[in-house]
Amino acid sequence: MSVGGSTAPGSHLFYASDLSGVAFSVKRVSDSTVTSMSCDDVNLEGEVHSGSGVDPFMEIKPVSLLNAPDIVDGSERKGCIAPFSLDMRIIQTNDWEVHALGTASASATDVLNIYLSGPNDAPLQVHVYATSGGPTGTTCNFVVEGYVDGTFDEAAQVLAFDESGFSGDLTIVSAAGDCLGLTPVGSVIDVNSSFKIGTDSVWNTKGNITEVYPINLMP
Repeated sequence: MSVGGSTAPGSHLFYASDLSGVAFSVKRVSDSTVTSMSCDDVNLEGEVHSGSGVDPFMEIKPVSLLNAPDIVDGSERKGCIAPFSLDMRIIQTNDWEVHALGTASASATDVLNIYLSGPNDAPLQVHVYATSGGPTGTTCNFVVEGYVDGTFDEAAQVLAFDESGFSGDLTIVSAAGDCLGLTPVGSVIDVNSSFKIGTDSVWNTKGNITEVYPINLMP
């Protein structure tokens, strides 16, 4: 794993901005009703690891204040809209790991399959709730756990998540409020989003990643 041209073991901070928002859908298993939700403005940050045989090669952590002075409730996921046009908060509740599948070539232009998990390959966790009710509200308030498939494009330095087909890899595991029955426990979730990965530079801001390492997975 090479970060900024270095394969020496180490951790490097990154900051990422979405390319076109985040789309996600909740499928109620009882009757296959699908409810769509979205966020306009999403940023991620964490660490990418250089060295030989590193896994995970990236960790996504709850955001800090360096590039995001306007974070709300520890979230840099904004413009999130739920059923009934409710404003939503989407809170990352554990660290997320990015694992590569397969082996990269030496070209540094591969598009590699990846998957997203929680710490030590446990499920990732997300708390979703309506802003109006807060984190303890009972209208729309649920917890999601699971895994997400995707790709990492070395040439473009883009990390993409594409969990589709309502596979059941990502599910609602608890619901203090099920959005009037649209998001009950057991519902399955699809998510689609892409992020440009940059350095943790003050020049990298929401929607404007100009400084990259680059990150390359070595054979």
